[in-house]
Amino acid sequence: MPEARYTALVCLSGGVDSTAALLRCRTMFEDVRAVYVDTTGRGAPDEAGRSCEILGVELIEAEAIDLFNREIKEYTRRIYSMGQTPNPCAMCNAKVKLAVPFSMLKENEFLVTGHYAGNYDGSLKRGRDPSRDQSYFLSLVAEEILDRCWFPLAESMKTDVRREVLEKGLPFITGDSQDLCFVRVNSGIPGDIVDASGNVVGRHTGLEGYTPGQRKGLGAHGERKFVTELDTRNNRLVIGDEKYLYSESCFLNSINWLRKPAEQRFTCMIQTRYRKPVVQADVTLQADGRGASVEFCGPQKAVAPGQVGALYSADTVIGGGIITGYKGGEHA
Repeated sequence: MPEARYTALVCLSGGVDSTAALLRCRTMFEDVRAVYVDTTGRGAPDEAGRSCEILGVELIEAEAIDLFNREIKEYTRRIYSMGQTPNPCAMCNAKVKLAVPFSMLKENEFLVTGHYAGNYDGSLKRGRDPSRDQSYFLSLVAEEILDRCWFPLAESMKTDVRREVLEKGLPFITGDSQDLCFVRVNSGIPGDIVDASGNVVGRHTGLEGYTPGQRKGLGAHGERKFVTELDTRNNRLVIGDEKYLYSESCFLNSINWLRKPAEQRFTCMIQTRYRKPVVQADVTLQADGRGASVEFCGPQKAVAPGQVGALYSADTVIGGGIITGYKGGEHA
């Protein structure tokens, strides 16, 4: 917990979690500011403004439309065009939602968010609520930013957070935030759906609407089929049996190290998608340390290039990178 001599700049979205973070900071610090990072041009939600009025907190609106379009929207479109599945929420935390407020910090001021994660002794850790833990989404955030962060919901359960805000009569936007802060536009370029042997079995309406492991929206094929590959070169959607989804290893690139191991080869835990369990893996670093090959302890289902691979030592995040490929099993 921060010392009393520190002040707080709270990232406020208008949702229940950031509102709870603001409420807790208001009881801890004499000097509290709130900032809404505007990525759409619509300004701060009414709920955010009213909560600040009730708590007597200044609300700053930080314009970040161009930054968001360049770093998140264009990035997301580019990754989709490569037949991969991006994680714009994790990238937005690193490039926009935390980076912009970080640039506004005063001396001895903490950057506070409503993430369910811990930040103790300079280490990013999992939040107490296993169903809400968001350390995965913070694994791409630079260490210098995390060093100035405090996450007051680290030890909280979602149900308690909601009740706390309701009891204080603070308004908030209902519903959970989505992974994308904008509506994904499907290219609408149709193409063939093919099976593992290349036989045409249907049509798709645009590859951007699919991700490895997906079952819905594939049509009826007499038995369960899954998306196994997005073939952008031929604009084909490849589907197959569940066995085609498993991978023995993956490759990480652009790794953001928070606690880089001294050894070139080491064992840790990896999470390849949000809400997927972590698994043990053997990691071999490339010479530059920014890339790595990861051998899973057992075959993993629906590993998707473009997603974040977060590396853990117990409950501590040691780094996070982007999955650029995989191999193993039926894919070898």
